[in-house]
Amino acid sequence: MGNSVLIVCMLTSFFSYSQELKRIMVKSSALKTQIGVSIYQLKTVKKNAAIVYITDGDKAIENGMLETIHILSQNHKLPEATYVFVSTIDQETSIDHRNDYFFCNEKYLSFFENELFPNIEGRYIKNSKEVNSTLIGMSFGGLNAAYFSGKTDLFVNYVLFSPITYPCDSFLKEITFSTNEKLGIFISTGTYDAETYTKPLTAIYRSKGFYIKSKRTNGGHDFDNWNGQIESALNFLYNKHF
Repeated sequence: MGNSVLIVCMLTSFFSYSQELKRIMVKSSALKTQIGVSIYQLKTVKKNAAIVYITDGDKAIENGMLETIHILSQNHKLPEATYVFVSTIDQETSIDHRNDYFFCNEKYLSFFENELFPNIEGRYIKNSKEVNSTLIGMSFGGLNAAYFSGKTDLFVNYVLFSPITYPCDSFLKEITFSTNEKLGIFISTGTYDAETYTKPLTAIYRSKGFYIKSKRTNGGHDFDNWNGQIESALNFLYNKHF
């Protein structure tokens, strides 16, 4: 009986946002594969609303991030936005390429700049090109977000949940010498989580004069912790940029 109720609740939750969810495939020459992308947008979203990109997209959806965003959006607790979940899982082989894509990979950046953005903005999303975009990354995805923050001007806002940065340290120099200005940064760690990695990152971002919030939670290195921070992260950045 209990399992039946749980399944019904999960299906009800899925169908409540399924009408706002669109799944597309973006062919990538840079990565030599097709990337699955899920776009969530309430029908009431205005043309100039924010666009929030989330890496590890399929995993994020499976672990409740889309459901969290949907509930918060329905209750007007988030800035008006379109959410783009970018998968790292090969659609044919089911192999997860996150470690390859997220470790300061110029080809992954090229995919975002030359293939993902042109396909998404202006084609599948009716937003003006002047809209400031946000990138959310978790764990190694936080490393990728930090790398992007020093290498591209695609995004004005970055959310780094529990960034684990040891696989690559070149991004620290990239951020230091980057010409990017006025970035919004939300960076966080749980307990016994990413404290070692957030400290040098936060120091560099503060030295650049960025609009930054650093947060430590009692949570762990998991989606329960990260999903619980979506509201505070995006509303912090909303006050400045959205």
